[in-house]
Amino acid sequence: MDRAPGHCLTPLPFGIHGNGLGAEPRPCFAMRPSRLSCCLLFLAACECGSTPGPTDPRTDPSGEPAATPAVAEPEPPRFPGYPTLDTSGLGMAPQRYRHVVPRLSPPTGFRFRNLIYEANNMTLRGPRGENELYESTGTEIADRWRESSAGVRKVFALRDALFSQQDHPIDHDPVAVMMPPSWVTVAVAESMAGQTIQPVTAPPLDDDDAWAAIDTPAALFGSFPVSERLHEEATRPRTVLAPERLRVTNARRTVRSLAADAQAMIAAAADGPEAVAAAGAERISLADRLYFGERLRREHMILISVENPNRHEIVEEAKGLTVHGRELPDEAVAIARRAIYRRRLADGDLAIERYDLTRRDERERAIAMLEAVIPQEGEAVAGEARLWLWVHGGLDARGIGGRDAAAFIERFRGEVAEANVDVDRLDYLSKPHVRIGGQHVAAQLDAMARRYQGLDLPLSLNVGSRFLERLFEELEERRVRREARAEPD
Repeated sequence: MDRAPGHCLTPLPFGIHGNGLGAEPRPCFAMRPSRLSCCLLFLAACECGSTPGPTDPRTDPSGEPAATPAVAEPEPPRFPGYPTLDTSGLGMAPQRYRHVVPRLSPPTGFRFRNLIYEANNMTLRGPRGENELYESTGTEIADRWRESSAGVRKVFALRDALFSQQDHPIDHDPVAVMMPPSWVTVAVAESMAGQTIQPVTAPPLDDDDAWAAIDTPAALFGSFPVSERLHEEATRPRTVLAPERLRVTNARRTVRSLAADAQAMIAAAADGPEAVAAAGAERISLADRLYFGERLRREHMILISVENPNRHEIVEEAKGLTVHGRELPDEAVAIARRAIYRRRLADGDLAIERYDLTRRDERERAIAMLEAVIPQEGEAVAGEARLWLWVHGGLDARGIGGRDAAAFIERFRGEVAEANVDVDRLDYLSKPHVRIGGQHVAAQLDAMARRYQGLDLPLSLNVGSRFLERLFEELEERRVRREARAEPD
């Protein structure tokens, strides 16, 4: 790879994700040359063009050049296997309620095998201890995700930003950290501008002096979006006290994982912006599959990407494909978006949020995204995975409450049908969730289920499996009594 004069890559790990279980990586370094190595390089340069003698290690005794040693191929990634489940404690929802989408709470235990669920990253991590670290290890959390998801039809899981994914980058040992999508946009923009993409500084885990020397977040993250919190934790000394030592180690492992992702894009820069985007998309896909496993990702996971974040999500949570306070060309965003979404969709279902169907500009934005990712005419995405579009009718400032999309979905479907979109691969999820509560909750559920079934929309509910089971039982008892009364004497 071409480098500017005097530029030296920092130590970077090879295969940082390892086996997906948080194991210590085997580092591969490209270090600043020492004075001795520089002298050796100078002497080697002086010998260029000389004829190797019989004692030269580059020749065999006959004077012929020795065979070049074979370079060992890197070990392929080891993805976690599909979990073994005891299905005796799982239930089946009545067929007429198969479109209901409850919360995966609690994540394990009783749940409905034939329903799609919406999961929450913090819920799956479990409680924190007194030291603010999570009580569960990263491996235990990943196993919980795999077990809970394998026991149901599918699971919506947010996986979009550094602090909005299954691994927490600091508060437990990371398993397979996902590089934020905005990093791909930044690398593409640098490539488009002809700039050298600066790598992430990633010293060995135990080199406190090297980490302490990284005095600013910009020095740590190079060309990429900074995280002041991750810089603060990673550059602390690793003390002998367990909580602080674990937190620092976790942060450094996350940085080294991100460094490997960044390096993959740097290595592709000579081939142009599209190659950079493809390399970044491949690293994101790899992290997805290392965390969930290939089969689970393909059959059960619907990973959520935030294509249209609100201001809070951009500024405070760093979600989406852009970076707060940084001008990035629209073309760079479009290249990164298409590469990431199409690559992830080749692995399994993908959900993209969120669009206000009452606003023309957001409807047009959604359609433009769909035409880029799942066109009816043009390059098709491999596989049979589905794209889920999260839509609404106007949300509050927090992005939680507001109107659902039920009143606006038919008009939008008509607009999508006129665009270059493969509607056979498209599903919708209306947000926010439909509220049910107070008196006659079972009747409310039944009424809403009928309404949403008529609209061909899933019914998103903020209820867990056990409460939903009681409602189903009550509705089934009512149905049996109603049919018994209807029978002739």
